[in-house]
Amino acid sequence: MIAELHIADDETAVKVLHLQRRAYTIEAQIIGSTALPPLHDTIASLQRCGERFFGYFQGERLVGAIACKRNGKTLRLCRLMVDPDCFRQGIASALLDFVIKQEPSISEIVVTTGSGNAPAIRFYERHGFRAIERIETPERIELTKLVKRSG
Repeated sequence: MIAELHIADDETAVKVLHLQRRAYTIEAQIIGSTALPPLHDTIASLQRCGERFFGYFQGERLVGAIACKRNGKTLRLCRLMVDPDCFRQGIASALLDFVIKQEPSISEIVVTTGSGNAPAIRFYERHGFRAIERIETPERIELTKLVKRSG
């Protein structure tokens, strides 16, 4: 089941932060950097990020989440995470599809992921995203920006 998460709620923020650390630890291992900003979030930084969160639940357990921000006709995917124990179950695809359906009037969706994270890049490409740019962060992490245009 997918439901909107109210990140201002402390208990919800704790669950999201725990999930985020588990998921982004895997990306950090893949790209060889523990400087990933999501690994350094706190409950307070999550609660003030201004993103809209949705969670994927198996029973009562939060096993996936996606967060996004809309700016005009552009939807930016800020984070997509799945508990490593639940990889390859279609959770990320379900979350992505759900968010896209929540925003039918957007003209493009933008996401960035570690350039060395081949599984994530393949995932987005399978969902119609195309790499358009490489960016280096202040933490010296190379990111690939991908875009999916509608219409």
